[in-house]
Amino acid sequence: YHDGKRVRHSLHTRDERVARRKLKKLEGDLVTGELERKTTTPLAPFLEQFCAQLETVRTRKSYKNDISYLRTFFGPVTEALEPRSTVNHRFPGQKPVKVPDRLAHRHVHVRTLEQLTAGRIDDFLATRIREDGISAKTANRFREVLHVMFNYAIRQHGFRSPDRRFLNPVDAVPRRRVDDPRIRFLSLAEIGEQLEVLKDHPVIQAMVATYIYAGLRREEALWLTSRDVDLEGGMLRLCKKTVDGETWRPKTRRNRRVAISSALRGYLESFIRPTGCVWYFPSPRGKRWDPDNFSQTLREINRAAGLAWSCLDYRHTFGSHLARKGESLFKISELMGNSPEICRRHYAALVPEEMRDNDLGICYNGLVS
Repeated sequence: YHDGKRVRHSLHTRDERVARRKLKKLEGDLVTGELERKTTTPLAPFLEQFCAQLETVRTRKSYKNDISYLRTFFGPVTEALEPRSTVNHRFPGQKPVKVPDRLAHRHVHVRTLEQLTAGRIDDFLATRIREDGISAKTANRFREVLHVMFNYAIRQHGFRSPDRRFLNPVDAVPRRRVDDPRIRFLSLAEIGEQLEVLKDHPVIQAMVATYIYAGLRREEALWLTSRDVDLEGGMLRLCKKTVDGETWRPKTRRNRRVAISSALRGYLESFIRPTGCVWYFPSPRGKRWDPDNFSQTLREINRAAGLAWSCLDYRHTFGSHLARKGESLFKISELMGNSPEICRRHYAALVPEEMRDNDLGICYNGLVS
């Protein structure tokens, strides 16, 4: 009996002794749970449900990133994985252009989830590394997304791996070794040069100063509202919020506060904010900056001045100078909203043997709420 139903199973032998031995093994497999019926999980409808589930548990940016990995791996096999049209939001009259599928020859084509074996996953990653030059970190990210996908299939769809050794087929795919990252950050002279270049763009200058002196992620500054910036109390509040029906939350889903240093305060107080605008750093249209449009605008200004710094470089500047000053990696991780392990990989080599003076003049009494 299996699942309450009587099951007939051929032992493929006429020898009674062999038959008894096989029967004993089948009974043992049934007791241990290894004798399970095979499952068949059609890929397209499963992916549609999985993507819908991701949208409820991921931040908006993380969801978009996960969808991109799934689209690259499987191709546009379902509506949720269809390539989106691209329009520069600074030019709303621009005709939408459908993005071509440049990786069509790389997609893994399967009809059911059970056909996706560890070998096919590993072959895909090896090919992308060897022929397309993706990094080990990117390969591991593919692996992580697929691992989450199979876990969801096991929990919600009763998926059973054809390979009994691994409940989740991705467990059989080895992780690629990732070297400690090489980060870029600005020196004191370069900080001064960067902010001087932006003097004719006071809003962008104040934003870049916030990235440098508070270590915010790109979207964290773009989503700052008037209520999040407390100049009197000297704090920036980074927390979940809903504005005009659109919800945003920090990447790690943890609210935090960062102290406003004296160096940053001067920039926040110097630029004139439009009245009646909910956003602390509004775009020229008085709206919230689109992240890509902001980066493009900043890149154009910097390119004209012969600079090539990005928001990530500004954020690393904050963490790097803290580490060089001798602040603990745990404290840096709290201020930046990272895990201590990530901060270790980024900044451990910069921690001095002896304490140094604080070059950036930053207040380090930031709190985590």
